[in-house]
Amino acid sequence: MNSTRLLPALAAAALGSVLQMVPARAQTPAPQEPVVITIKTPPGQMKYDRPVISATPGTKLRLIFENLDEMPHNLVLCRPLEGKPSDKGLEVAQQAWQMGAEGMAKNWIPDSPRVLAHTGLVPAHHKEELFLTVPEEPGIYPYVCTFPGHAMVMNGELRVLTQGPALTDLNFKLYLGEWDKLPDFSKLTPHRAGPLPDRLVDIKLEGMSEHFGVRYEGTFEVPQDGRYEFFLSSDDGSRLSIDGRAILDNDGIHPASTVKSRNLRLTKGTHRLMLDYFEGNGEEQLYLAWSSKQFSETPLSKWIHPSRDDGGGAEAPGDPNTGIPLGSQNGEAVIYRNFIAGSSPRGIAVGYPNGTNLCFDADQMAPALFWRGAFMDAKRHWTDRGSGAQPPLGYDVFSPAADGPALAVLTDPNAAWPVKKPRAEGIRFRGYTLDAKRCPTFKYDIGCVAVEERYEPVGDTKNGDGALIRHLTFTCPMAPPGLYLRAAVGNLQPHDGGVWAGQGFQVKVIKGSPLTRGQSGTELLVPVEFENNRASVDLLYRWNS
Repeated sequence: MNSTRLLPALAAAALGSVLQMVPARAQTPAPQEPVVITIKTPPGQMKYDRPVISATPGTKLRLIFENLDEMPHNLVLCRPLEGKPSDKGLEVAQQAWQMGAEGMAKNWIPDSPRVLAHTGLVPAHHKEELFLTVPEEPGIYPYVCTFPGHAMVMNGELRVLTQGPALTDLNFKLYLGEWDKLPDFSKLTPHRAGPLPDRLVDIKLEGMSEHFGVRYEGTFEVPQDGRYEFFLSSDDGSRLSIDGRAILDNDGIHPASTVKSRNLRLTKGTHRLMLDYFEGNGEEQLYLAWSSKQFSETPLSKWIHPSRDDGGGAEAPGDPNTGIPLGSQNGEAVIYRNFIAGSSPRGIAVGYPNGTNLCFDADQMAPALFWRGAFMDAKRHWTDRGSGAQPPLGYDVFSPAADGPALAVLTDPNAAWPVKKPRAEGIRFRGYTLDAKRCPTFKYDIGCVAVEERYEPVGDTKNGDGALIRHLTFTCPMAPPGLYLRAAVGNLQPHDGGVWAGQGFQVKVIKGSPLTRGQSGTELLVPVEFENNRASVDLLYRWNS
């Protein structure tokens, strides 16, 4: 499929010449060669591979939307919502969802003046093209998939940028040494010094990789009185000073995971800038930028923070560690044991053949996370220092009971659940075994009770019905009274023998006698009832759509 959708007449009339849709089949010659941007949907991840793209006003774009997923998606480019720059196109998506039965026939495109351009509903493994002219007004223009339920995670931004003034008279002084905090460079002798003629802060200084520091000094021109915002991120420590006053401090040993910012009022004219930086070991990264009402966030450094990257590379913007995806193959499960965001350091992630995934927390003996689609990306822990925790790669991430152990002995059904500790007291993990499809069975003891826990994949996420059945078996020569399993916690809504636990995720008891307790149902408990020194509980975990 290779076509172009024209703007609805109402939207075209309202927009005038701000955005022009050029039919691809007409082969109309353009005054300038369009910039080609390709946006793809990675399989099983419910996202665009480029959540940020950038362009200058008036640029002509040829946007290629390639759907590599197993379900249909569209791409709808929207005007910013007045007063809500972080809207992400959700208002337009919600209007699409209200179309009801006629939504599919209209490709889930609502009749909204906020819609600037759109594809149709592109089937799996097809692509579609748009030709458009970037709006003249700077700002953030969201794009979103309006297919029902997708917009919450499947959205991105077209950043229409105008550049602010660059630095002038920029110089550096290089120092050698090992520090864990910024030293007072004014008391040290530089190893070497010189100008930076391209007027961008650069830490890739010849011959330097570890154990050094740099002081950058220069000037910049403020075009008019007003408020200006400065942005700073670094690996390792940095500190920004304007006119001799420190305004941003990012000192210490750490990765460049976040961007700090500071807003201050400046008068028209020339101002002085000083930036101190040191590198311990590992990555060398330093991002500096500024913005105002008159111009977009303008980098003053050669290195661009991934959250500000326009997604032109192979790696996903905002996540510099995407690149070694793991997943189930040949009908077998895959296991990933490393630091996983949302779990304790003893998290064990499992990707099942039906496209469902979980992370079992071996400190709490509880499932810490469920998600579907793509499994995990191993690059963070494969390259460089391997620091930090890796989040799930897929979508619809849900935590059913993340604030304590899954099993506890209670004096009565209303007794308080044990508070969460780094490791659940009275429970001992005994590892896991793998079946013929490499699906694990987790084994652990609580007191005298030996527990085996396994998850059976049913359905398939490609068909919208992927789910997991959790089987727990208990054996004990002297079965203890008052043993309970806590299956879910939060704002629970009873439904069909289980609960809706939030975000369209259902926990259903299919073997056992469930009970909810707390106001509005805050906990779902299942008593473990022994017979002949054995007991079993089965639960179903699934998403609504």
